[in-house]
Amino acid sequence: MKIKYIILSLIILLVPTFVKASDVDYEITNYYIDSYILENGDLEIKELIVLNGSFNGYIRELATSNSVLSSSNKIDFEHDAIYNASGIYDMKIGAKKIKNVSFDTFNEEFEALETSDYSSSNSKKTVVTKYNNYDEYKMYYRSNNESVAFLLDYKLDKAIVLHNDVAELYWQFIGNDFTDQINDLKIRIHLPNNDKSDSFRVWAHGDLTGEIEKEDSKTVYAYVKYLYPNSPVDIRMTFDKNLITDTSKVKKSNEEALDSILKVEKERALEANRIRKRQQKIAAIANYTGIFLIVFQIVNIIYIYFKHDKEYKSDFNNDYYREFFDDFNVEVGDYILKRTITPNAMSASIMNLIYKKNIKAEKIEVEEGKKENYEFTLLNKDNLSDTETKLVNFLFEKVGNNNKFTTEELKKYAKSTKTYSDFNNTYTSWKNSVINDGKKLKIFETSIPNKIFNVLFCLLVMFIGIIFSTNIGLSIPYVIATILSIIVVIYSLQVLKRTKYGNEQYLRLKASKKFLLDFGAFDIKELPEISLWERYMVYATLFGIASKVSKTMNVKIQEISNYESVQTFNTSYYDFELCNIINSSISSAVSMASHTAMEVAASSMSSSSGSGGGFSSGGGFGGGGGGGHGF
Repeated sequence: MKIKYIILSLIILLVPTFVKASDVDYEITNYYIDSYILENGDLEIKELIVLNGSFNGYIRELATSNSVLSSSNKIDFEHDAIYNASGIYDMKIGAKKIKNVSFDTFNEEFEALETSDYSSSNSKKTVVTKYNNYDEYKMYYRSNNESVAFLLDYKLDKAIVLHNDVAELYWQFIGNDFTDQINDLKIRIHLPNNDKSDSFRVWAHGDLTGEIEKEDSKTVYAYVKYLYPNSPVDIRMTFDKNLITDTSKVKKSNEEALDSILKVEKERALEANRIRKRQQKIAAIANYTGIFLIVFQIVNIIYIYFKHDKEYKSDFNNDYYREFFDDFNVEVGDYILKRTITPNAMSASIMNLIYKKNIKAEKIEVEEGKKENYEFTLLNKDNLSDTETKLVNFLFEKVGNNNKFTTEELKKYAKSTKTYSDFNNTYTSWKNSVINDGKKLKIFETSIPNKIFNVLFCLLVMFIGIIFSTNIGLSIPYVIATILSIIVVIYSLQVLKRTKYGNEQYLRLKASKKFLLDFGAFDIKELPEISLWERYMVYATLFGIASKVSKTMNVKIQEISNYESVQTFNTSYYDFELCNIINSSISSAVSMASHTAMEVAASSMSSSSGSGGGFSSGGGFGGGGGGGHGF
């Protein structure tokens, strides 16, 4: 029992210390390798792997033999198994948090990560696992958005090959299975002593952006700024064989090697230069193509603006418009102004039906403290459009009955879980009908071919860009051209130009709204006949300014109280108040229907109590079953 408690305690202590797999996020900011060729033909390698981010540690896989190399009676100086080492020994591993990195960091003190059979994220140990072709070093050193340097110091047994004429090191420092991107890879190799002979030669293979040089007469330096995943880097060097003074265990080829090595490396250099020239040509093509596309897209933007965005010049340029619109019903004005339909449009349509005497509205007496309620009566269906007929049928046959409905019935219909869906569907259908009425007037121009062209052209630019980046990396002009192409697509998709007729109506509607907003600023003699004010309220409802305009009109009525027609008009005084009630009722109904829909959707969540609801996860454990699949 004590053992169980001990194990349980360990789990409780250890589990919270791990960084979750989903939270592991890091990059290799620096990878420095400092290596020394020893006089006995071994190679001491010190690796400094600097990670920045959040992680539990790092895994380094080290192989002493490359499986693609093979042995033969005569050495293959391009890929021969003689270049494999015999093993790894004197492995020392350490780690530390770090800020600045240089080759001097190798000489600093590191916290030792001793080898162990098991570990956890905070135990700061190394678990070593040996496989057929490589050894895995799992180094535990937890980081939470910090920079940590891992130091591996080890020796390779029999890494140097001794030929009859030269000594040679041919070693893959970064293997093909290295899956992380490395930023700032630097490799140094030191000879046992100075070598000023002609035998001292160096080559590196891998990323063609890398550079290698002799730092001095005993040191080689190689550098790659960005090394992508699965990109091997190996370094080959020949030097004076007399620098290997202890030859008791060194591998010997018994061949003259330098000329053969030079021949192999010459072919590799020629091939690499051919690739570089091809990449330079592709880079030039990418740059010139990018510049062309930048110019083309700038011209394209100008074309789109003048052809599909800039509105036509209108013959109407007045600040105010006092006339009424006979070409279309009032609700279509919403489509002309916004290309969408809002609750204001339905409210205005109902007000228009009242104005045309198709509907009668009467205030219902309610108890004090309760919300005002209006009853609407259908008088006739004379001269109704299809869209108006659809609205009338809904209001008087579904919401109400016997050719009557009230504002409270409308809101209850929208709010009820039994009828909210029908309200939403009918409201959407009515909006679509209004939009179709607007489309028949040809208010907006269609630019679908232009939109399709720009989308397809952008996709082509991006596709070619992927090809370029795969071969040469990023071309700045082409990147700019790609970004510009995306901007052009976004611009072309959202532009919307009105026809000459559509722009004329749009400007008249804007001027009509401005007239109603400035209604109170006009002198009494400048105002239209008072009998027309009721119809102006229909448009005020559409514009969403009914409340302000009704107050202004009431003030103006008081100013012209000496007019005989005012007494007659006052019998319709509730028309001013009515438009606000209708607008409020429609807006509330739309909002209630949407809210009810969300509540119904939320009620379908899974229930743990067994009271019903949506399915829970984890099916497949009940009796019976079976399945099927295509073939």
